[in-house]
Amino acid sequence: MPSTRSSTDMAFEINHGLGRFNSKRDLHAALGIPLSAQPGEIRKRYLKIAKALHPDSRDEESGKKLASDLLSKFVNPAYEILSQDKEREEYQVILRLLEKQLVSANMVPEPTFSLAEDLFNATNVEEAYQQALEKLAKEQYSDLANALTVSEQISELNLIYLWRSAGGKAAAPVSAAPPATRQTMADTQVRPASEPVVAATPEPSKTDQYTEQYYRRAEELLNKGVYLEAIKELKDALKIDPRSARCNALLGKVYLQQGQNSMAKIHFNQALKLNPQEIVAIQGMEILAKKERKAQQKNTQPPQGKEGRDKKGGFFGGLFGKK
Repeated sequence: MPSTRSSTDMAFEINHGLGRFNSKRDLHAALGIPLSAQPGEIRKRYLKIAKALHPDSRDEESGKKLASDLLSKFVNPAYEILSQDKEREEYQVILRLLEKQLVSANMVPEPTFSLAEDLFNATNVEEAYQQALEKLAKEQYSDLANALTVSEQISELNLIYLWRSAGGKAAAPVSAAPPATRQTMADTQVRPASEPVVAATPEPSKTDQYTEQYYRRAEELLNKGVYLEAIKELKDALKIDPRSARCNALLGKVYLQQGQNSMAKIHFNQALKLNPQEIVAIQGMEILAKKERKAQQKNTQPPQGKEGRDKKGGFFGGLFGKK
């Protein structure tokens, strides 16, 4: 279970559950709403939180400051994305991608508190998820010092729900894969289906000490914009250790910077197959998803005909034409 922590002495981010897979954020967890929440439900919940976090609802100055920070740095950024149709759809694409990665990597979330365990073993997953989420949402912003802790618990529920929705079952079959090839994620409370409840930390690769040198050089070259040399360093590293998720992810990032989206996608996918929590690859796939979305929208926009323009560029042309 995530340790109890005060919101006053740390960044406003989620380091647990679904948040660990998505750049330390879980937008739905920040608002205490289900992953399937619709616009009306999102707005209703946001207004309720905003009222609870209004400075006038707090007596002490420290409480007012904390309430204001939670609203502006944690709740508002989540609402700004989920309240916009386009942004919300793009975020859902990322969740579907993560759902596939959980299944393809045969990863099993490990419950850390009773409500999460109930959801993990539930026969009616939807009902158990809604009930557990509703209970946590009621207390999420009642004690501001524990707001982030409760949010992380909600994020754990979201991760388990996502896994169960993808077909994950509590009684997962034992895999025949050798121990050295299994993925473990102790930091995210996720374990391979064939492992015992207590997840073990995987042994470091014997080639790490060699590929690390290539990785660092490539990272420096990327920061300087020397892409071809960075690619060469990473390809040399992958010759030594083809299963390096970090090197594949960084190579994808280099290709993305060059505008080679197809190559970037190949290496991001390979990195995620090797390690579903590889953050560089997850962020890269987020960017690619947004690019693809924009391209689709551009292709589906009807061409503007003559009837849609003011021939003389009069009043409407002056308002909406080029400036």
